[in-house]
Amino acid sequence: MRIDLFLAAAATACAVLGADPVGFREQCGKRLWVTYRSFNKELERTGQFGAMGITNRCFFAANTINSGGAPYCEYPLIWKGFKQYDWSALDAQAGDLVKASPNARFMVMIDLNTPYWATHKFWLDSFTDITHAACDPAWRARTKEWMLDFIAYAEKRWGGRIGCYILSGGGTSEWYEYDRGRTSRAKDRAWGAWCKKRGLDFGESVPAQPSLAKAAFENLVYDPATEADKIAYWQFHNSLPADALLEFAAAARKAIPKSKEIGAFFGYFLVSDFKHTSFGHLDYERVYASPDIDFFIAPGNYSDRPIGGGSGSQLVHGTALRHGKRFLHEIDFGPHDQKRWGKGQWKTLGDDLAGNTREAAFAMANNANYWWFDMWGGFYRDPKVRERIAALKQAQDRLVPAPSAAEILLVCDPQSIYYVNEKCPLERAFGQHLRNQLSKIGAPHDVYSFNDLLVLDLNRYKLVCLNSTLLITPERAKFLREKVCAGGRTVLWCYAPGVTDGQTLDAARVKAWAGVEFKTPGISVTPMSGWTSVYSYDYTLFNPWELTQIASRAGVHFYVKANKWNDEFMPVFANERLVAVHSVKGGEKTIQLPRKVFCVTDLLTGEVVARDTDRFTTSFATPDTRLFGLSD
Repeated sequence: MRIDLFLAAAATACAVLGADPVGFREQCGKRLWVTYRSFNKELERTGQFGAMGITNRCFFAANTINSGGAPYCEYPLIWKGFKQYDWSALDAQAGDLVKASPNARFMVMIDLNTPYWATHKFWLDSFTDITHAACDPAWRARTKEWMLDFIAYAEKRWGGRIGCYILSGGGTSEWYEYDRGRTSRAKDRAWGAWCKKRGLDFGESVPAQPSLAKAAFENLVYDPATEADKIAYWQFHNSLPADALLEFAAAARKAIPKSKEIGAFFGYFLVSDFKHTSFGHLDYERVYASPDIDFFIAPGNYSDRPIGGGSGSQLVHGTALRHGKRFLHEIDFGPHDQKRWGKGQWKTLGDDLAGNTREAAFAMANNANYWWFDMWGGFYRDPKVRERIAALKQAQDRLVPAPSAAEILLVCDPQSIYYVNEKCPLERAFGQHLRNQLSKIGAPHDVYSFNDLLVLDLNRYKLVCLNSTLLITPERAKFLREKVCAGGRTVLWCYAPGVTDGQTLDAARVKAWAGVEFKTPGISVTPMSGWTSVYSYDYTLFNPWELTQIASRAGVHFYVKANKWNDEFMPVFANERLVAVHSVKGGEKTIQLPRKVFCVTDLLTGEVVARDTDRFTTSFATPDTRLFGLSD
C-alpha cells in the first residue's frame, strides 16, 4: 500500500470511529514495513517475494559471528580495522539483491558489535558483554565512527533504495546482556560513578553475582531496607544498553535524511524465564520515548508457538504505541520439516499455513510492521506457503488501520522487576505465563506498561491484569485507587501486590489490594469498594478456563468462548476493523461481534461472509487461522 494512501486511510479510520487513542494517529503516520529477511543470500527467494509484492528486503551488514559460531553474513567482512573498510562487500550484498528483485527497497541492519579483530583491542566482546562495552568510552567512540562512516557510504551509493537503518548490538544483535550481573573493571567504575551521581552510598561494594541470586523475601523479592544495593545495581545494569542505543541513535539521526527511519530490537519484557531482571531491556520506556528511533523490533513469543498457542510479541507494544512508534513483529518460525529451527512444534503443512497466518494476523490487528524471517534459508520453499504469504500481503494492502478493540489490559511493570531475584522459580509469575493464557480465551487484550496508565483512557478496559506489580508507592497507591481500582472494574493480581512501597517490605500490605491475606490458597474473588479484586499467590492457577470465568464476570466481550473446560480455547486478535481467529480443531465456528456491522469479508479470499449482523457462523479447516474485515 502506498504510504500516502495508508495515511489517508488512518485519518479516515480515526474520523469514522470517533477515536484517537494515545499515540494511534502518530503510529499510523509511520511507514508500514512488510518485508522479507534472511541471514543467507537467498536470492531466488528474494526474487519470489518481490514478485509477490513484498519488495522491502532487510539485510544485515554484519561483521560478527552468531551464538552458534557461524558468520551472520555470507559476504566478506566490511569493517576490517579502525578506519579500514571493504565497501565492495557491501556493494556486492546490495547489488545481488537488486539483481534478484529490481524494485527492492532496503531495511539495512548496521552491526555495532565488536568484530573479532577488535575483541582483544578492547578486551571485550560487545555481543556477550554489552553492559561492559557500554562503559568503555573507546568502544563507544570507535563503534560510532564505524557507524557514521557506514551510513555516509551507504547513503552515497545506495541511499535511493534505503528506507531505514536498524541499529544492532549486544546479545544476538538485540541489545541484550548475557553476563547475569558479572562485574568488570570498567563496569565497576561506571557503577561507582552512577551511584555518586544519584547520592547513593554503598561504600566500595559492588553486589557480587552470587548475592544477586538471593533475596530476603521468599528468595524472590529484594528488601529495599537491607538489599537496596541489589535493586540499584539492576537499575544501573539495565540503564547501560539503553544509554548506548540512545547515543548511537542520536548520532545516526543527524547523519541520515529525516524521511528515513531508525529501528532497533528493544523492550523485551515478555522474555524467556529466569533472565527477566538481567536481560538488559528494563529501561525500555526511556528508549521508546526517544525522538531518534521510529520503530522497535522483537521476535514472536518463543514459549507459545505450537498450533493453538496465542503468539504475541516479546516487547511491550502498547508502550511503543503510546510514544507514537510502531513495532515490528518478527515472524521467524521454521516449517514443519525444518528441524534446525522449527523444533518440531509445527507438524504438517496445514500447521505451517495456520501458524504463519496467525503470526501475520497478530501484526495486522496491531497495525504493526512485520517481516518474514527466512533465518537460515528454506523456511518458505513450499509454494503453498508462499501463496498464503502473498494472499496475506494483498489483505494487508486492503486493510484500514484501526484502534484496538480489547477490553482486557495486561500491565507490565519494569519498576517492580528491579526488586526480583530472577533465579527463583516464582519469578515466572511476572512474565510470559499470564499473557500466554490470556491469549487463548477468545477475547483480545492490550499490553502496556504501568506508567502508560497515567495517560491512557481506561474506560473501555473491564479487566486489568497487574500481575507483575510488586511495587506500590504512596503515589502509585493514590493513582490506582482513583483511576484503576474503580468504576466497577475487575483487577487481577498475582503473588504479592504492593509487598514493597520502595522503602520497606511487608506482606501485610497485600490484603489492601488482594482483598485477602498473602498466600491465601486458590483464586480469590473479592468485592471491593467500587471494584473487584481477583488474586492468586500461585500464578499457575490462572489457566485459560479460569481466566475465561474471570473475564466473563467482568463483562468482557468474547468473540468465541469456551463454555466448559474441555472446549477448544481459541486465540483472537481484533481491532475495530479486523477480527482474526485461530483454531486447532476446525469445524463450524460462530463468531460474535461487539457491534452490528454492514459487511464481514474474508480478507484472504475477498468472499463476503455475512451482512448486516453482529454474529456469523463459518467453517474452519483443521487447523486454521481466518481473518475477517469489518465494515460499517
